[in-house]
Amino acid sequence: MARPSKAILSPEIIAAAALEMTSETGDFTVPELAKRLNVRPSSLYNHVSGRAGIIELIRRQLHEAMAVRVDVNADWPDVIRLVASAHRASMAKHPWLIPLLATSPADLDTSITTVENVATVLSKAGFTDRDVLMTIAMIDIITIGGSLDLVSPQDIYPAEVLAQTTTLARITRSLPSDAPRADAVFEFTVELVIEALKARLDPSRPPG
Repeated sequence: MARPSKAILSPEIIAAAALEMTSETGDFTVPELAKRLNVRPSSLYNHVSGRAGIIELIRRQLHEAMAVRVDVNADWPDVIRLVASAHRASMAKHPWLIPLLATSPADLDTSITTVENVATVLSKAGFTDRDVLMTIAMIDIITIGGSLDLVSPQDIYPAEVLAQTTTLARITRSLPSDAPRADAVFEFTVELVIEALKARLDPSRPPG
């Protein structure tokens, strides 16, 4: 019997199907994934090591999409803005995957170049080793929250809720209703973080 001209299964095909399923339902199981691909679960194990292996394939795909070319000679505030914005945009395409990836151990090979270059930029700027690690983790926190906020409603306070308030209602009415709230909040957060980090580089700052 002649072999099919196109492979029925491959790590890429399996990862794409799992990514699609997780984006739809928030999770996946190996039996459900095999059913979607119209194969036996045992067939998947010829290409992947199991559910953890599939999650790692998804992680690799997402991290490749989030990879950012970081100039190690660039100004550190610009690097934070660039990486945070790029990661937020990538995560927002698959918000249901965030809990799945956040609770699974990461392969150290994934997207390590971007992280390494960010660490280099921050270290060259004069941040302590601890602050470099904390800042890299903080970028993840900001981008995860920012990506989830992108899929939130533009008006997060319904009119009936605002009717029960005074200050909040006044503030809400004073803002442009057609402004992209999620973008404005994200930019505000990133700039606030940058200002706080600048203070940590201030030589007059007391130690500790």
